[in-house]
Amino acid sequence: MKVLYIGHYKEFGGWGQAATDQILALDSAGVDVVCRNITLTRDKNDVHQRILDLEAKTTEGCNYCIQHVLPHHLVGSTGFKKNIAFLEIEIDSIKHLAWFNHLQMMDEIWVPNTSALEALTKDNINVPIKIVPHSCDISKYTKNYKEIDIPEARGKFKFYYIGDINDRKNIESIITCFHSEFEPSEDVSLILKVKKFGYTKEKSRQFVDHMSTSIKASIRMFTDMNKYRKDILITEDASDEQIIALHKYADCFICPSHGEAWSIPSFDAMAFGNTPICSNYGGPKEFINNEDPRTGTLIDGVYSVCKCQDAAFPDLFTGREFWFQPCERQIRTAMRKYYDEWKSDKITYKSKNMASGFIKAKQFSYENIGKKMKEELNE
Repeated sequence: MKVLYIGHYKEFGGWGQAATDQILALDSAGVDVVCRNITLTRDKNDVHQRILDLEAKTTEGCNYCIQHVLPHHLVGSTGFKKNIAFLEIEIDSIKHLAWFNHLQMMDEIWVPNTSALEALTKDNINVPIKIVPHSCDISKYTKNYKEIDIPEARGKFKFYYIGDINDRKNIESIITCFHSEFEPSEDVSLILKVKKFGYTKEKSRQFVDHMSTSIKASIRMFTDMNKYRKDILITEDASDEQIIALHKYADCFICPSHGEAWSIPSFDAMAFGNTPICSNYGGPKEFINNEDPRTGTLIDGVYSVCKCQDAAFPDLFTGREFWFQPCERQIRTAMRKYYDEWKSDKITYKSKNMASGFIKAKQFSYENIGKKMKEELNE
């Protein structure tokens, strides 16, 4: 078996990390894998050395192909035993998109979560579909990292978010729930490590500042805007080590988005014991177990019409589609629960959560997911 893995693995952010992890998972399972990159925006420089080694190999003799790319980059082929699309979607239907036709050219479709499987099944796509979760390098959760300190958050319970600023991420609910649930006298803080695509760090900060001010004015908790606590905004670029340092520093990750194919920051937060509060849709359903709240909490909701002004593609996230709308009452309840638990036991709070989170994370190690991919290829 020799696998050609095509992906956006040199891309910044989740796309690049997901493809990188899946390639390394296959490699760890002893599969002869060759990788080729498809550039989306611009290639990053700090590519994993093992990826570069695999990229240097010849494609001669490849009898399987995995295309972990945006669907309009998919290419049909009869030159492989299996030509597989690894599909990442965050909506409940793609039948109206050109993506649907591109996927029909493939021999098989792999998706990372049950929500995507259900969406494609409902669309009656005429291609076999299998669930193949994302993988991770679990060694990063046990390494030592340089500690950080944020004076405004010192000694407080730290809610936080790491990710892009866009309509799908639903940052408005994070800000709304935090400021409506907690009084200024309570020892809590909200840290937002964010960036809006195409914006400078200053412009990103201004965007979130304006959003936060508008939300505070609309919830009308106080007539004096100065009584609201200030959000802690980090809009500067950060290395992987700095992001991990923030995970280790903070306490509870918030990601009530309208849809996540996986959500690597939420997964990392779980593994570090930071009880992610996520929408009960998409990727987080695969690793958060509501029966063990130490792994996090899934928030129920309804499906609402997409209202998105900043989608990457003009025909995606339009009013033709529905996306998940999490319940803000449940978000506030979960935030209060974790804060109260911390107040009652600050010493062992995080270590107990990390034990459960890390055990769950190990299920998605390179070795375990690599083995699963190898088995799926051999079927």
